[in-house]
Amino acid sequence: MAYEDLDSARKEESPRWAVTKAYQALFMMCNSILVKKEGFYSKDHGCLIVALLRNNLVTKEALGRIHKMLEEKERLLSSLSHEDSFSEEITGIRLARNKYLYLPKTLRKSAAQPKQIIEEVAELMRILGGME
Repeated sequence: MAYEDLDSARKEESPRWAVTKAYQALFMMCNSILVKKEGFYSKDHGCLIVALLRNNLVTKEALGRIHKMLEEKERLLSSLSHEDSFSEEITGIRLARNKYLYLPKTLRKSAAQPKQIIEEVAELMRILGGME
């Protein structure tokens, strides 16, 4: 379902729904990790991130790759740990989704454009999907 949502986001003409679908894809990917490793899912987005990190369900290698990805995009403060950068990235995407979903078009002042958000989600999903 996560990959279907990502494909749908790439085809979406409305920036609002493209960002929403991309975030939903990332949420589904993260929940799939939780279900696979722990046997339950989370409806709460913040709790999902905490569950992944507190239970060490995202490998150190994956966290390192995410950290490196953010450094390369110059979107990371060097003082953040790998776990914090993972949490900050997903939180940033969630906040962008909220802006596109709930604010009028004139108030959606997001530094990232929908296509950029979708590609960041795709990159995160590639990293998370490659964990074993």
